[in-house]
Parts: sequence; structure tokens; C-alpha cells
Amino acid sequence: MFDTLLSWSHNPYAIALGIILISYLLEDAAIVGAALLSVEGTLPIHIGLLAVFIGIASGDIGLFYIGRYSHKFHWVQHKLAHAKVVKIQTKLQKNAFLNVFLIRFLPGLRGTGYLVCGAFHIKPSTFFISVGLATLLWSIIIYTSVFALGDALWVGGSLWRWGLAPTLIMAILLINKMIKVYFLKEQAI
Repeated sequence: MFDTLLSWSHNPYAIALGIILISYLLEDAAIVGAALLSVEGTLPIHIGLLAVFIGIASGDIGLFYIGRYSHKFHWVQHKLAHAKVVKIQTKLQKNAFLNVFLIRFLPGLRGTGYLVCGAFHIKPSTFFISVGLATLLWSIIIYTSVFALGDALWVGGSLWRWGLAPTLIMAILLINKMIKVYFLKEQAI
């Protein structure tokens, strides 16, 4: 069994499947991992980037459909009928494409934002195109940034390379947190 697992670890498509599955739990870790595997030469860049895109986009679409069918629960119907929620729904639907696109780039809104898009019955075609473009842009920006940094700092036998992945993941999480705090302060003003 160990030999089988070891042989799979050299198969870029098996690695890509792992990246897709990891992205359902931790998008940032999946992007960083895929980019660093590409730097190391274990995963071709185009397969890594495609795996990241498929994982993130399919996860977002999954959230959309969970939200879409959540109205079957009485508790959700009751919450969606609240006046403030109806006001938010109107604003979201007014410029749905742009709003859905921006959710990808606002930390803390991705999960709930895409659930809400489904619950508010944003048109699936609008959602898919917007999420597809935003995810493509997001994936390219983060992946190539991590790849470039990893490529610049990568030292074949150095112990530094093992600290790079957790450091980059922590940096991305910290930046997301700072952006979220900034936007919450702006909302309060």
C-alpha cells in the first residue's frame, strides 16, 4: 500500500486531485501548496493552477446551491423575510455581477456571501460567470505571486523551504484579517 501511495505522489493528476480536495477546506493552503509544488517541479504550473481554479470555483458553486435550496427550511424562510434581509437582497440583486465578483476579494464574505447569493436567487448564469472570472483572477494573482516568491527564495536542500509554506499561509490569513478589519471600520463610519 505504501508503494502505491508513493507512486501516486509522483503523479501530477493525483496531486491535482488532492489540491482540489484541500481547497474545499483551506483555499489559501491549497494555492500556496500548489504553487510551491510547481516551484519544486513536482506539479506542472498549468495543472496546479487548473486544480486550484477547479477546487475554488466548484466549492463556491457548491455553496451557492446549498444557499439556493436552503429556503426549504422554515427557519431560513423566516430569516429571509426580515426587512433588513430584504433590503440587503435588493442591493445585492441590483448589481449582482459586480457584487458577486467583489465577494471573492473581501475576506470573511466568501462562505456566507455565496450562500446568500443562492438563497437570494441570484441568476445562476450571472453567478457562474462572475465567480468564474473572479476565481480565475484570484487564482492567477495569488498562485503567480507565491510561485514567484517561492522561486526567488527556493534553495534546493535548504531548511528554509520547509518554513516557506506555513509562513505564506499565515501572511495571507493576516492580510485577509487586516482587510476585513479595515472594511468593518469603514462600514461603522
